[in-house]
Amino acid sequence: MQKYWRMMQKAMLRHLEYRFNFILTLFGMVFYYLSQFSIIAITLLKFKNIQGWQIYELTLLYALILLAQSVNTLIFGPLIRFDEEIRTGRWDGFLTKPVSPILTLLASKFDLSGIVHIIMGVTALIVATTKLQIEVNGLNLFFLIISCTGGALILASIRMMVASVAFYAVSIQSLVHFFVFSSKDFILYPINVYKNPIPFILTFLFPLAFVNFYTAHLFVDKQAMIYPALKYATLPIGIFMFTFSVYLFKRGMQRYHSTGS
Repeated sequence: MQKYWRMMQKAMLRHLEYRFNFILTLFGMVFYYLSQFSIIAITLLKFKNIQGWQIYELTLLYALILLAQSVNTLIFGPLIRFDEEIRTGRWDGFLTKPVSPILTLLASKFDLSGIVHIIMGVTALIVATTKLQIEVNGLNLFFLIISCTGGALILASIRMMVASVAFYAVSIQSLVHFFVFSSKDFILYPINVYKNPIPFILTFLFPLAFVNFYTAHLFVDKQAMIYPALKYATLPIGIFMFTFSVYLFKRGMQRYHSTGS
């Protein structure tokens, strides 16, 4: 692990070498997320609520997405363009290192822009907690930590599964845009606003709803779930999905053939 942390520190220093570019990237991300949430707020100005969910309850949903996303941007960001590592032959170099190749990749390209997700996620969480009068106590903090951990593992597993396809396909960017980026648009709103089969898919087939929708029911009583116990399932599902994604990635590595470049 010492080697992993040293590589991560070097990656952070590389970001700071180009400070203006780094700061510009951070401001761009802030503008993007503020614009995205503004669309939700404008919608609520017209309709007052969405299936009974008010603005600050949607703020809680958004905060949970950002907190889970922060881990993925910080640690699992390099998986977004993993197909480039395969095509260019850079993956061969990672295979020669004395540390796990996937850990080497993640550490060497540690993405500090995830700090934006943390700051905005914590800010949104504070606003939602205050306005909804959610009690800040040990039990709620415990539920928040394990739920955000589970949500982060779910998002990380999606990235890992998509990245594993790169061992079989030339390019995975179309999969990345749909499964990693566009799919999260479905959970900007409570999933009970959609007609079936979308809620079923987001719960049992592609369980993105556990990142924020079911977790939110630990803190607000919306009576919007068929199975109330699902609000406790985020961490187990995250662990299962991440374990399975690592298995798929290792299977892909067994089929990898060097590009020779």
